[in-house]
Amino acid sequence: MQHSDMYGLISQASRKLYESVSNVESLNQWKIQMIDLIDQISQLKLASSLINNTTNNTSLDPTDWLSARNIAHETLDLSIELIQSRRDHAVWQPIPVEVRATIDDESFPEQGQPLSAICHDTFKYIVPYSRGNTHPRFWGWAMGESTLGGILADMISSSININAGGCTHTGVLVERKIIQWMRELFGFPKSENGGLIVSGTSVATIICMATARRQFLTNVRQDGIVNGPHLIVYTSTEVHICIVKALELLGFGSKAVHKISVDDNFCMKIDELKKTIEIDRQNGLTPFCIVGNAGTVNMGAFDNLVELSLIARTEKMWFHVDGAFGSLVILDPQRHYLVQGVEFADSLAFDFHKWLHCPYDAGCALIRDGTHLQSTFSVHQSYLANAERGCAGDTPWFCDLGIELSRSFRALKVWFILKEHGTRKLGQKIADNCEQAQYLVSLLEKYQHFIYIIRPVPLNIVNFRLLPEELDKSNHKLIDQFNNDLIADIQISGIAVASTTRIYDRLYIRVCIISHRSTLQDFDIFVDNLLSLYHIRIQNMNQSKY
Repeated sequence: MQHSDMYGLISQASRKLYESVSNVESLNQWKIQMIDLIDQISQLKLASSLINNTTNNTSLDPTDWLSARNIAHETLDLSIELIQSRRDHAVWQPIPVEVRATIDDESFPEQGQPLSAICHDTFKYIVPYSRGNTHPRFWGWAMGESTLGGILADMISSSININAGGCTHTGVLVERKIIQWMRELFGFPKSENGGLIVSGTSVATIICMATARRQFLTNVRQDGIVNGPHLIVYTSTEVHICIVKALELLGFGSKAVHKISVDDNFCMKIDELKKTIEIDRQNGLTPFCIVGNAGTVNMGAFDNLVELSLIARTEKMWFHVDGAFGSLVILDPQRHYLVQGVEFADSLAFDFHKWLHCPYDAGCALIRDGTHLQSTFSVHQSYLANAERGCAGDTPWFCDLGIELSRSFRALKVWFILKEHGTRKLGQKIADNCEQAQYLVSLLEKYQHFIYIIRPVPLNIVNFRLLPEELDKSNHKLIDQFNNDLIADIQISGIAVASTTRIYDRLYIRVCIISHRSTLQDFDIFVDNLLSLYHIRIQNMNQSKY
């Protein structure tokens, strides 16, 4: 009863704070009422403290739940305020020396601290100097922003603290439903066990490549890859590093990756692929897997997935699609053709925490034939036995479909995002980002006498390079350094965050637009400040000559 009384009084006091007063008399009356409410709250607070102090609480739960609830509510309010007012703050700012020292010099915490103090320190030292990817002008790398629904989902997920590795509980049902939805979205055949939610595309790629490996080395789980055939994986030169890392971890070695050059659209050259496969077979190698890109990390380019799938089928090879963020363009009615052919893939890896804006981390591995996952990863031990009845049912367990036994309930935030916004709206935000990329190109084109843009721009990534008239344009290292310094100026200014990449062995400024908060005005602001900082840097260079 005390709890409900306390909340009722706090609610009254909260509403009273926002009441308007018209004169001194009404102000005095307001004060009297507020003091009375504060006295009642204080009495209940004291009574609650006395009860808690007499309780032998040996758990890690709060001894004063009322205070803990207030701190939790305040923290949630501050978290929501962070998002609501994100545009009003710097995109990114350097960590001050004193803040870095505070974190670096902190001693091992043998004694606990009050929850309120920890929350205070978090918002003082941690939150202001985060990476910045919740801001509408964060376009560095491919990072989503999350949503309010995502915050609530993570909060709920932490509260129930499910291990989604197996057993019978709603976490299993939600993850299976999402996998079914994703298989339907990408045109995969129906399967109960054809995928799982993991931390991201890097881990999803390991899952997919391990599954593919077992189809060619059926005894690999017992014998390893020693004395097995020399398996070769074919990718374009635009391949993401996670593919190479996965193959290194799985024992293939980076030499097993044969990279095929790309055409002017940065797509894998089909004729060169066919010829390379033929030569490798003649040399005693075993062509094993073709990796198609659905949105390369540098350019957002799409390989011809239909053609690659046909080659893989003809050559009896595994066909994997790396769709980290670009595969989700399937939700955009105007651009879904770019991912045509993904429905023929043997495996697909992609992220929810990029263009679906789920909180980190949430990726997905889909396998065309779901039985392959279980045969690749299932391990039976007595303490992990399932049963037809009771808590240990709902087979197969997700831990038998991947490498994690302990798995967080990542599926809840994906479920939240999909249900809150729906695929039509999410697809529209993807389309918006692609249109914004074209708008940025139109702004930069006005300065084509000293700004060079890499084309084509098929998706949401714009790469450009400033070529100042004041510098020797044949000195590529000098131009590289100028652009690198300029993008650092932009980042430190707090106006925007873009990144850099290398194309044709030259450094380019890279704007990757994965934001549901960005507007066209943000790109006006970016270009205006880019030019301003450009002129300041040129002016300083000229002054230093004298």
